[in-house]
Parts: sequence; C-alpha cells; structure tokens
Amino acid sequence: MRLPPLAVAAGLAVAIAIAWHPTRAPRDGADDRTLDVIEGRVHAPVVRERGARVDDVWVSTDAALRPGQIVRVTGRLRTPRGFLDPGATDRSEAIAARGAAWELSAVHVDVVADSPDVIDRAWRWAADVQAAWASRVHGPLRGIATGDRGDVSPALDQRWRAVGIFHVLSVSGLHLAVVAGLLFSALRRLAATALLRGCGRPARWAAPPAIAVAIAYTMITSGQVATVRALVVVIVALVAQMLDRPVRLVDAIGVAAIALLLWRPADLWDPSFQLSFTAALTLALLPRGRGGWLRRGLRASAWIAVTTAPLTALHYHQVAAGGIAGNLVLTPLVELIALPLALAGLVLHLAPLIATAEWIVARVDDLAALLARAVPLGHIALSSPLVAGVLVAIALWLACGPSRRASIAGWLAVCAIWMLARRPSPPGALRITFLDVGQGDAAIAEMPDGEVWLVDAGGLASARDVASASAPGGVITRALDALGHDHIDVAIISHPHPDHYLGLASLGVPVGALWAADASLLPAAPAGRLPSFEEFVPHATHPPLGTRELAGARVTVWAPAIADTDGDSRREGADPVRTVNDNSLVVSIELGGRAVLFAGDIEREGEDALVAAGLSHVAVVKVPHHGSPTSSSEPFVAATHPQLAVISCGVANAFGFPSPAVVARWQAAGAEVARTDQDGAVEVTISPSGALAVTRFAQ
Repeated sequence: MRLPPLAVAAGLAVAIAIAWHPTRAPRDGADDRTLDVIEGRVHAPVVRERGARVDDVWVSTDAALRPGQIVRVTGRLRTPRGFLDPGATDRSEAIAARGAAWELSAVHVDVVADSPDVIDRAWRWAADVQAAWASRVHGPLRGIATGDRGDVSPALDQRWRAVGIFHVLSVSGLHLAVVAGLLFSALRRLAATALLRGCGRPARWAAPPAIAVAIAYTMITSGQVATVRALVVVIVALVAQMLDRPVRLVDAIGVAAIALLLWRPADLWDPSFQLSFTAALTLALLPRGRGGWLRRGLRASAWIAVTTAPLTALHYHQVAAGGIAGNLVLTPLVELIALPLALAGLVLHLAPLIATAEWIVARVDDLAALLARAVPLGHIALSSPLVAGVLVAIALWLACGPSRRASIAGWLAVCAIWMLARRPSPPGALRITFLDVGQGDAAIAEMPDGEVWLVDAGGLASARDVASASAPGGVITRALDALGHDHIDVAIISHPHPDHYLGLASLGVPVGALWAADASLLPAAPAGRLPSFEEFVPHATHPPLGTRELAGARVTVWAPAIADTDGDSRREGADPVRTVNDNSLVVSIELGGRAVLFAGDIEREGEDALVAAGLSHVAVVKVPHHGSPTSSSEPFVAATHPQLAVISCGVANAFGFPSPAVVARWQAAGAEVARTDQDGAVEVTISPSGALAVTRFAQ
C-alpha cells in the first residue's frame, strides 16, 4: 500500500528536525592539552589526503593509510565539536556520519602491522584504481569522474553553486544511475540479439553485471553518501528487472533510506543525505505531467529547487535560483555526455575520449559563468532545523499536486514561514552575541537603530596557513547570515594579536568603519607565515576617548590612553611603556542604564588605569584576556561587579584559560560566569527599559 504523500513528507520533516538539533550541548570528552597515542585498525573508505577512520576515531592526516593496516597514531584526541554558534554546522554530526565518535589530528603515524581481509583488499583495489584514474584526468572532470576534487578551484566551485550544478563536481547519485543505467541498457540489447535470444530474458543476463559495475564504481569513488543511496536504489530496480517485478521509484527510495539508516543512522545528519533523498523523493512524488520533455524537465527542475531550498539555506546559507536552468541544460551535458566519455576513456585507455570530455566540461564552465552573472547565488539563511523541516514537508506536499484551494493555502504557509524564519533583534534593543570562535574573541553587536557592529574577529594563531588561521571569519559570516545581516557598519579590533584580527581575512561581508588602537608606537610584529596587523588594518581609525551617542546607544571609549605632560589629563594613544595587551582598545556600549564592557586583553596595569579613569559598575563584562591569571584583578572585578562575566576561550586551549582562580573571583563578586568553550555563543539582550536577558547557545 502506498503511503499518502503528506505522510511521506511529514516523516521526512520529522526525521530532519530530530537529526538537526536547534541547540547542541558539548559532550564530555577526551579533550586535554597533551598528546595522545591511539592504536587501531584503519577502516575503509580512506579519503585521500584527508584521513580515515581508525576504530572509532577519525584521524586527519596526509599519510597514505590503507584499509586493514594496524596503526599507532600520535596527536591530540578531541571530542568533535566545531563552533557552537548561530548558523554553524555541528562537527560532531559530520564525524558521526563517518562512523566515528572522536577525532584526532595526527602528528605522527606508525604502521604497526598489515593484515587486510577480503573486504579491505577490495577497498585497496578501488583506491588504487581511483588514484590511477585521477592521474590521467585533469580539471573539474577529475572530481566528476573519480570523486577527487583536488583540481576544483574556489572560483569554479562558486560558479557551479550559483547555477545549481555543484553536485556534479563530485560523484553523485545521478552519476551512478547514469553509469548503471547505460550499461544495463547496452547489455540488455546485446542479450536480446539473435545470437543470445535463447538464453532467457535479457534483463536476467544484463542486471548482474550492471550491479557488479555499480558496486565497483561506488567503491572506486570512495563510497559517498549520495552514491551509496543511489546504489541501493539501482540494486532494487535491477533486481526487480531480474525477477520481472514492477517497482515504484518511491518504494526503491524508501528501501534505500531504511537500508542506509539501519547500517549507519548518523547518515541522517549528513546534508548530502538530506538533499539527495529530498530531490529523489520530489521526482518520485511528482504527478506525471503533460507536454514534451522540455516542459517536463523544467517542471521537475523547478520543483527540486523548491523542495531543496530550505535545506541549502539551512546548511549552506544559499539558494541557487539558477539551478532550474542549470540542471536542465548543463547537468545533462556533464552526466550524459562528458561522464560516459571520460569513463570509457579511462577504462579503454583512450586519451582522445578523455580530452573530449575535458573540453565539454570546460564549455559547461563557460556557460555556467554566463548563467551565474544573470542569476547570482542568493544568500538566504535559515537557522532553525525545525523550520527547514516544516518547509521541506510543505514543499513536498505541494509537489504532489493537491487541490487548488489546498495549494494556495500551502504556498501562503511557505511564504509566511520563510518570512518568520529569521531571528531579528527586538525593536530598539541592544543584542550582543559573544561568539564561540575557539581561542580568540569575537562579538556581534546589533545596535538599537539597526546598525551591526563587530568587536574583534577571532583568529587561530597556531594555524599553519591563512585559510586555517582565518576560519573564525567564516563562523562570523554564518552567524551574521543567521541573524539576517549582510554587512558590518563598524568593526572594532581591540589590539594587534592574531586571535583578535585574523578572522578579517575570511569575513564574507563588507565592513564600513574600522576602529583599532593606535599601533604606531608598538614594536613591529616579527615576520612570520601569517599576515601582520598592518596588512589587515592599514586605514583603521582610532576613536577619541569619551562618551558619544552612536547607533542609538551610549558608546564610551575608555582606552588606550596616555597621560599628557601635565599628568592631569588623558588622551587617546598607545602608551609605549605598556604591553600590547594593556594598550587594548576598551569600549563599552550602554542602553537603558545597562552597559556591556569589551575589555580586550588588558592586564593588571591596564585594569588599574581604567579604574583610576572612573570605570565603575557595568551589567556585562567581556572578561579580559580570556580569563588569564594576569588579568581580572581584584580592584577591577570589584569596580565593575557585573551581573554577567563572559569568558571567550577555546576548548582545552594550550594556555589553560580560564584560570580557576579568575572564575572564582568573578563568582565571588556576584557575577554569573558564561564560557564560550562550555556554553557556545552567549547572547545578551538589553531592552530600551534596561531589562537584561541572557541565552546560551549550548543549552
């Protein structure tokens, strides 16, 4: 009995809503500041140049691991967590989808033994074939044919995302369906010839080799979720052909979903699982339409764009309107022409076929560039998994073709839910979100008049390259998307240390004014692998000391300051006698009689100067220097005695911050202590009347 379409849609929505929690609490784990050593067996599939699963630990390494090896790995064992912020992805779910519970960045890998079984040897064969094929294919075709995306540039990636054909840049479920379908059709025609006509039904002879090739191609391309899903559907369909039994697409999709989730329930959390099954379910549920292939193709492409839009807005903060035309025109060129030519060239060692396929993909990229300019990628974010699930359910129900009256009600519901999906700041209120950016500082301030300010931008000072070091900038951008903002009016960088400014390199929104402390008297930063402060803020403004009405709030610049020659007055400027930390740009924002103090990384000397300058009670303090014992002196804590003290620090950071004594000192002063390493993002909202509300992301 076929389930009603509404029941199918509701079941999918509930699954997505359960899998993607609106808030996530960090688990207790093996996080510490020492190197760990684990020993275990390497399990397939191994992701080339990225890592593999060793028992229940995902090991990130460049070492060439092989399934069946027994390895001893040295590194820091961590609970997969990621950043706990609005709009951020949950790394623990991504690691779980790979079958692991922990992660480890390898410092050293030793192979202790090598004892592959039959399955391991099959995966090794597949990896060797993938490596051999990848060496003979170049450009984006390498990802399309072999699943190795090493030659896909960020610019090309962005163009293909904009036109909705990003999925073909790696081996997708459609790839496998095309390969298996073409091979099955060819073998069935061959079996139907006069020479083999007496051997029984052609499908019985054609299906087994098609299934074997489909399994082999899935293994060669590293067994991606979308490919495995398609493999199950293909096997169900081909077995039905062998048995001469009809099978509906919706039934095959249901069997594939059940099989995958029984094998590995964590796949439900994978965006590719959700997107591929939603797209397949859309095709299965669409009523058979009238008209030619062009009209039917446009209709199917449009409905897939509608049903998957909430998921792309949730996971990627993007909606590709160009996907309707891209999937209709460009995807067939890649899937039905370039892919078969490339695979035939690889199997038969015919370089001209591979060259022809590469030329076709290059022309597809040219067309994608033109289409991307006409229909740019839409940046639309959803922050609630529940909202995304409800939107997918309604869209799937609409795709089934309900009555006209019900259809109108459904479209009105979709529009209303999309409009209410954002989390706007209350009118006239001051909302500050202290973000979890690891060992660093970053806070988004939504001002009462609607302006958006950023106080520090985070940065991973221990990273080996700019892309990794500036990763917090992407976290800030996603949080801004989730909050409904596409720009920053004012960015404040408290001082020139990498964990406060490097995130600017990956910030995906424009910045208006940039404030920073005067660094002219500070010693030059030593040359290193990461850009200096001057490279990021060459045109920063040093705001004057004092209080001003800005953006609907009272903004006070407290420091850095230097005493004039008479000793009775202060002016803005870095004091050459003090450290970089003690010359931090210290700012407070006040509304309704309640102030939030951003103390940078000031230490005892800087704190004493603030107290001497008249700093007194504030409602919220961003605890200076991440809770270091060199800061949060008793006079400073006593002078500010806040209601809330927010400590921004990384999980199991190398410095041991925050100091237990510092935490105890703030608590003894009557402050509630919030920590981004434990609580994730901390949101503080002050109403025009002065009412204070605090929300922790990981609650």
